[in-house]
Amino acid sequence: MTPDEVRTFIEGHTLDALDPETGAVVASVHYGRDGRCRLEFADGRCEAGLYGFEGDTYWTRYETFRNGAHHAFRLEALAPGVAQAHFSDGRRAFLQVRRDISGQS
Repeated sequence: MTPDEVRTFIEGHTLDALDPETGAVVASVHYGRDGRCRLEFADGRCEAGLYGFEGDTYWTRYETFRNGAHHAFRLEALAPGVAQAHFSDGRRAFLQVRRDISGQS
């Protein structure tokens, strides 16, 4: 996805993060327009974080999830409102589904 497409896909939206192998919802993330995000795991645990954009990637950093480290991702559009995230090193991350497009909100 282009930098503008990545920003439009994420900023101000809630995305469900699905395990790419099983399709199970692992978590939902709300990306505020202020660079803050809120991660809610399927088991109800919640965690605050930050996010931003660098070129055609976006990054996240949470309090403890993924050891509180900064991680960058590229998005590959699969369908309207659906993108496969990849870590910057190419490993597959969560499948991202926008709730406002999928009708799950």
